[in-house]
Amino acid sequence: MKYTRIMMVAVMAALMGTAQEKVAVVQMVDLVRFHPNSERDRKLMQDTEKEFQSKLDKRRDRFDQMRSEFEALVKESRNPALNDKARSEAEDKAAKHRTVLAEAERDLRQELQKYQRDLADMETRLLRQITGELRDVVSKYAKENKYTIIMDGTSLPYFDEKLDVTDQVLKQIGIDPKVRKEAKAKEAAEKAAADKK
Repeated sequence: MKYTRIMMVAVMAALMGTAQEKVAVVQMVDLVRFHPNSERDRKLMQDTEKEFQSKLDKRRDRFDQMRSEFEALVKESRNPALNDKARSEAEDKAAKHRTVLAEAERDLRQELQKYQRDLADMETRLLRQITGELRDVVSKYAKENKYTIIMDGTSLPYFDEKLDVTDQVLKQIGIDPKVRKEAKAKEAAEKAAADKK
């Protein structure tokens, strides 16, 4: 991370040294957020998460049922009315059920971890697809407008707002920059309202 920042500062210094070089900045976070596929991808993620949650809920219900059966078997094995043979049989039955219950709990935990990994992989894949498309658009924009470098403003501690070409790139992907301005205004108003509380 430090190396990347040092390299960016060195590149900026070198580029600023020659007056002919054109430098710009984009807010990749905003480009991703307002990309036409972002809403579709968000919906896909939500639907997939609901589907996974539904499957997990069914498995949890079955696990809860198994636990109730185990608790009933334990209670039965402690019944003072049972003779020694019946108590021993009930304890064996409860012990076997405990093993099955432990396996079911392990399986449930593994299934949850698998779903979480699958969701994270899906999110990474979708984000990689959008950022790849955006890099192509930014590269094309840079070549058309003769920019030497366009950097992601998200990772820069400071830059002059005049260097920001995010709105122009948004136009390239068919998004009206007003959407971004309205979203920022709404967020600022919500933050101000929250700060007053």
